[in-house]
Parts: sequence; structure tokens; C-alpha cells
Amino acid sequence: MRIVAGKNKGNILKSPKDLSVRPTSEKVREALFDILGTSVKETCFLDLFAGTGAAGIEALSRGAKKVIFIEKELKCIKIIKENLEKTGNSQNAVVYKIDFLSGLKLLAKKNYLLDYVFLDPPYNKGLVNISLLEIAKLPILRKNGLVIAQHYKKEKVIENLNN
Repeated sequence: MRIVAGKNKGNILKSPKDLSVRPTSEKVREALFDILGTSVKETCFLDLFAGTGAAGIEALSRGAKKVIFIEKELKCIKIIKENLEKTGNSQNAVVYKIDFLSGLKLLAKKNYLLDYVFLDPPYNKGLVNISLLEIAKLPILRKNGLVIAQHYKKEKVIENLNN
């Protein structure tokens, strides 16, 4: 698994040897960041359910000012920190070992304002909708902020939270 573009293009990221984590694929990251283009530069980006941190590190590589990683698994936290060190991005990252709901509440308590929230939770557990509803309740997304959720194609997902 490698970084697709930006200052860290081509860097190989570490990932777990077992199948307990499903990192966001290079193809998906490439498509996502091609769509976002240069709008990622100088933004605050949240990698929720961070896993290996690939999406957030891709954002840093493409110019995000700060990336927050939320992940509850210790082995993944270690991998995220190793990948940040390897790519020289530690100074622009905050890594929290915390479950996603507590993590979102913590970000609100710390008055974070996010430009982008990327979530790629385990499939078929209803975590996308739970996350979206929680994000909608909390004052963590900038006015024109964007939430991007990768999910299983048969999972029904809330599409509009404009209330």
C-alpha cells in the first residue's frame, strides 16, 4: 500500500499482517483525492476509523494543514504513528486512541472545526449512519465542510443531514 500523490508520493505504508483491518485502497484514495483536488490544501481533515491512517496520510501528502486520526485499536495506532514518522508528517497530525463516538465528542470539546471528515468503518455494522448522525449533532464541521463515507454497496446510508 503506497501514497498515491503529493509530497509523499510512492512511500510504502505499513499495514497489519492479518486481515483484521481493511485499509482504504489506493484506487479509492486516488479517486477521492482526484475529486477533491487542491481543495484539501491548508485544511483540517479527520480520518475516522483510521485503521492504517492511509486516507489521512494521503491528505497530508496533498497539503492538508492538520489531520486528526481516530482509531480504537492499539495495533493500528502504532502503525499510524510509524507511517506518520516514515512520511515525516507527525508534526501535522494528532492521533487519538479512542472509539469513534467518544472521539467525535472529544473533538467538539476541544473546539475542532473540520473541513473534511472521511470515514471508512467496518462494513455492515450500521456505523456509517451512527457516525453521520453524531457528526450532525456536534459543532465540529465547518459551514461548507464535507463528510465522505465509504460503505458497503448494499448498506442504506443517510444522504442528507442539512438540518
